[in-house]
Amino acid sequence: MCVLRALSSVKATSSRPVDPGPFDFVTARAVLHHVADAKAATGNLVASLRPGGAILLIEPDFLPVSVAEPIEMRTFWSGWLAWSRKRGIDYHLGRTLAPRLAAYGLKEIEGTAETAIYNGGSQWADYWRETITELRGDLVQSGKLNDALIDAFLAQCADPNWWTQTIAFTAVHGRAPDS
Repeated sequence: MCVLRALSSVKATSSRPVDPGPFDFVTARAVLHHVADAKAATGNLVASLRPGGAILLIEPDFLPVSVAEPIEMRTFWSGWLAWSRKRGIDYHLGRTLAPRLAAYGLKEIEGTAETAIYNGGSQWADYWRETITELRGDLVQSGKLNDALIDAFLAQCADPNWWTQTIAFTAVHGRAPDS
């Protein structure tokens, strides 16, 4: 018989300790980069594993935007990342997952990153167009982006001849040592 129990994401991602060790498997997807203290949250997720339990963390890493073309897109993404950091969002968290798990003594740590390649007019481009349109006022008011950069970005998102990649979704898993 399989019994599933859930650890509240609010409890797990807080900086307060959780009850140790009741779970065989713990996962968090695209949540830690929004948490104020990702180190404490990761510690709570690891602490909730029973001996021999497994963890899977999936977080974004915006490394691909550091080489975005044309240069206006790279400038746009630089502003986006600065805006995000100011709001406590860490879009570079993905690359830190393996060393974080190792620091907690986990074993059998492995991972991979996957990046969607998409063009203007695609579902990914539409996602970004809608997101940036919704946040436009705050992005401009922050001083990290201006209307011209946003307009250039939105134009690329509509151009089917523009191909790009944005996020490397990084998935890392490990296992708690046996007792």
